[in-house]
Amino acid sequence: MLKMLYFYNSEPRMNKPYFKKFLYLGALFFLFSCERDDICVETITESPDLVLLMLDKDNTEQTRTPAGFSIRALGTEKVLATEPSDSFALPLKIQENFIQLEFILNQGTENENIDTLQINYQRFDKFINAACGYRSNYILESQPVLILNPGDNWIQGFTILKDTITENENRAHLGILH
Repeated sequence: MLKMLYFYNSEPRMNKPYFKKFLYLGALFFLFSCERDDICVETITESPDLVLLMLDKDNTEQTRTPAGFSIRALGTEKVLATEPSDSFALPLKIQENFIQLEFILNQGTENENIDTLQINYQRFDKFINAACGYRSNYILESQPVLILNPGDNWIQGFTILKDTITENENRAHLGILH
């Protein structure tokens, strides 16, 4: 019985310097085993935004900020843009070839006017790397916008400023004439 107790109490001890070296070696192996494609850099966006520019219908070279303006995704209460500005960046759907939006003028007043638009585009995916996967890029259709509620519309027309929507865009893609 004493031999048995001695056996259980006499566990082999690992020498600390060897144990530390083993840990360092394991950590180095782990760090250098990662490939560059295993990490997706935060600066890589999943898909670029559509940049809209609000233009004066009489002078398409001049921008014009609408009064009490906001953009809302159709069928939701999610407001995509409310800041007074002459340009807006809007996300596009990566599962579909269109997006439906409500463009609201004079929001919250008795003169509120809502134009419901469908923006059509073709999507093409570009492989980035194994960690990031694919990024969607877009090309606007030749007739990119349909007004879904014809009638008393405050939006008077559209103009394509740049038909391809790719990464790191600073230029406007679509002009809204009002």
